Amino acid sequence: MKYKKSFHGPAAMLVRIATVFACVLTSVQVSADGGDSICLGLYGKSGATPGTPACVSTVTSNTPTGMGSYNCPNNRPLVESWCGSPSPVDPDKNCAAADPVLPANGVTTISETDFVSGDDTPLKFTRSYRSSPFVRTGAGIGVGWFHNWQRQLGLANLSGSSPQVSAYRPDGSRVIFAKAGGAWRSVDGSFLSLTQQSSSWTLKDLLTDASETYSAQGLLQSVSTRTNITTSLVYSDSSTPSSVAPSPGLLISIRQHAALSNPNIDLTILLAYDSHLRIAQMTDPTGAVTQYGYDTHNNLVSVALPDGNVRRYVYDDKRFLAVLTGIIDESGSRVATWTYDAQGRVTAVSHPDTTRNVQLDYGSGSTTLTDSKGFTFLASSLIAGMQRPTVINSTLGNGAVTWDASGRLMTQTSGNGDGATYTYDDSGRPTKSVMTTASGIAVTSIRYADATSLLPSLIASPGWMRSYVYDSNGNVTGISELSTDDSTGVRGFDASTAGGQQRTYGMTYDSTNLLQFAQMYENGVKTGEWFYTVDGYGSLRQSMDRTKGTVQRTAVRDKAHRAIVIDGPGFSANPAYDSRGRVSTFWYSEQASSPNENVARLLKVSYTYAPSGDVASRTATVSTNLGPDVAISSDEIDTWLGNYERGIAPAGPPPNHFGALKKALGVTYQIEPVCALCYLRAADPIAQRLYYNDTNGGDPSDSGSEPKLSTTPRSILAATKCADSCASEKAACRTLCSSARYDPDMRNIWGGSMRRCMMGCVPARCGGNPVSGG
Repeated sequence: MKYKKSFHGPAAMLVRIATVFACVLTSVQVSADGGDSICLGLYGKSGATPGTPACVSTVTSNTPTGMGSYNCPNNRPLVESWCGSPSPVDPDKNCAAADPVLPANGVTTISETDFVSGDDTPLKFTRSYRSSPFVRTGAGIGVGWFHNWQRQLGLANLSGSSPQVSAYRPDGSRVIFAKAGGAWRSVDGSFLSLTQQSSSWTLKDLLTDASETYSAQGLLQSVSTRTNITTSLVYSDSSTPSSVAPSPGLLISIRQHAALSNPNIDLTILLAYDSHLRIAQMTDPTGAVTQYGYDTHNNLVSVALPDGNVRRYVYDDKRFLAVLTGIIDESGSRVATWTYDAQGRVTAVSHPDTTRNVQLDYGSGSTTLTDSKGFTFLASSLIAGMQRPTVINSTLGNGAVTWDASGRLMTQTSGNGDGATYTYDDSGRPTKSVMTTASGIAVTSIRYADATSLLPSLIASPGWMRSYVYDSNGNVTGISELSTDDSTGVRGFDASTAGGQQRTYGMTYDSTNLLQFAQMYENGVKTGEWFYTVDGYGSLRQSMDRTKGTVQRTAVRDKAHRAIVIDGPGFSANPAYDSRGRVSTFWYSEQASSPNENVARLLKVSYTYAPSGDVASRTATVSTNLGPDVAISSDEIDTWLGNYERGIAPAGPPPNHFGALKKALGVTYQIEPVCALCYLRAADPIAQRLYYNDTNGGDPSDSGSEPKLSTTPRSILAATKCADSCASEKAACRTLCSSARYDPDMRNIWGGSMRRCMMGCVPARCGGNPVSGG
C-alpha cells in the first residue's frame, strides 16, 4: 500500500477518467494487452538500466507521463517487473544451444505446448519464453512469456522519414519491416510479406502460404491457410462477463473453421483472465482446463495441467526478478537451472545429471560454450539487423560462416570438413546449394515458375531432373522426373536425361486446394492411381488406391479431432486419449486371413504415465476368435505396434510367436506410446506425400537413390534459417540414430521420430537433453 498515492479532487478525477479511457482505447484498438502496455513503453525512456539497484527509483522519478499515463511511475509491481527483465538485445541467427540458449547474447528461450488438435492443420496453444523479450506486455501470460496467438504488429515507428513495422511472431521473436519503394520488406531477409490496406494489414508467410490479417492498429484478427482453414480471434468488449475478462480488448476465443464444413464441429479454445489481465485458464475443445498461476512480479510460476499435475517455473535472481532460473517438472524435480551475469546473459545451465551442464563465457563479440565433451567458440557480427556467427571453432575443428549484406547464408564450413555454399536470385530465393562431405559433393540447382513465389519449375539434383506444372492457385498439377547421367548434380540443367528412367504424376484439386485425384506413370505405364476424400473437419478421411484395390481411412475423430477409428485392409484400430491428449488405450482388431492363419485377433494396449509425462507402464492382451484376453510380453507388444507403425497389415506376429528378446540382447530403451497415424503414412507413402503436398519441390517416392526432400527451396531455406554451431556433431548422431530406425527389434523405441535418440546423443552445448523432453 505504501507505494500507492491517493488522488482527490476534480483534477484527479479527470486524470482517472483519462487513464481509464486510454486503457480501454488501447485495449480495443491497439493490442490484446491492457493499459499497462502504455507504461511499459514509457519506462524505457526513463534512463533506467534493468537489473541495477537504482532501476526502480530511476523509473519512478524519471518516467515521462502524459494523458492516460500519470500513474505509470507509481505502479510499483509493474515497475519492478520492467526492471526485472534484461534490456532487449539484437536478434540472434545462431541456432539455439545449451538447453536452450541463444548464444550470441545469452538469451534463454524455451517453448511448451499446452494443446494441439488432431487435424491435418492442427489448432495449437503454445507458450514461448525469452529472458530478454522483444515486446513487453502488460497482459497475457506473464513477463517474458508469449503465446502463439499474441502475435501482433508494432506500429509505433510507422510514421517518420524511415518508417518501420515490427511483426511479433508466434514464439515472441521479431521481424522488422522497412518501407522502400512504396512496399514493406523484411530487414533480415525473412520470407514474410507485409501489405497495408486502408483499414487492415496482411502478413503472409511465403514458406507456408498462411495469411494473417491484422486490424489497422496491429491487432491479430485471423489466420488462413492455403487450404481455406481459418482461425478467427474474438476479443472481449463491454458485454463480456468480468469473470472471463475484466477489461475490453482481451483475447477470449480462438476458433478454427474449415471451409465447407459444419460450424458445429469447429474447434474453439477459450481464455479467461484474472483481475490483473493475465490468462488464468485455457479451456481446450474437449473441455479440459489448463490453469496458470503468477507471482507478485507478474511471472508465470505454475501451469496446472488437465490431469492435475503441476509444472513450475522459478525466478530467484534478485537482480532480474523476471528471468527464468529454473524449471520444476510435474514430479517435483528441478530439471534445469539457469545462471545469469550482471547483463542478464546466461553463464551456466545446470542439470541433476552434471554431465549435461554447460558454461557460457563472453568476450568482445564472442561466446565460448563448454560442456563435458568439449567446447564451441562462436564469433558473431551484426549483419542485416541480427547477430550472425562468422567463426565457429570447436573440439572437432575450426569452421567459418559468411553472409551477404541482406543476411543470407552464403557459405558454412564445419569442424569435420563438411561445407555448404548457397546462391540466391534477386528475390532472395535459393537457386543453388552445394554440399560437400567426406563422401563427395552434391549440387542442387533450381529454377522458379514465376518471379516471386517459391514454386520451382525445374530442379536438377544428383542423378535426377524434375519439372513442375501448376494451376492458377499454385497447386502442383504435374510432375515429371527423369534420371540423369550426373551422379553429383554438378552439371545442373546440362545433365543428360537420354535413356533415363521416367516417372510422371498428374493431380487435380477441389475448391479448397485439397487433392482429390492423383495418377502415377513409370516409363509410360500407369503404376498408381488414388482417390481422396476429405472429412467434415477439413482433414483427410480416406485414400483409395485403385491400382492395389485398397482403402485406408480415418473414420471417426473425437472433440479434439484426434483419430479414434482408423481402418485399413483387414483391420480397424481404435486409439483413445487422456486429458492431455496422450494415447491411453489402443485397440487393434484384426480380421481372420491367411497371413495370420485365419484367426481373428483383438489387441488391447493400455498406457499409464508418470507425472513428468513419460510412459510409466504399458500392458497388453490379445484375444483370439472372441476368446479370453491373454496377457502378452513387452517384446510381443513391440512386434504388434512396430508392424503397425511401419504400415504392415496384419500387424500381429504369427500365432504362438512371441517376438524378439531384447533383454537377452542387452538392449534398453524408453517406451513410447504408439504413433496412431503412422500406419497411414507408412502403408502408402506415395499417396500420403502427394496429398500433403510434399511434392512442392520434393520427391513423392523419397526412396533409394532418388532425390530427397532436402532438394526443395523450402527445405534449403529451413536449413539456412540459423547457423548451426554443432552441424558435425549432429550429423554423427543422426547417422547413429538412423541406423536403428528400422531395426525390427528396436522400431518402437523411436515412436515415429528420433527425437529422444538425438537428444541423448548430441553434446549438451549443442542442445542435447532439452528441458522440454529427453
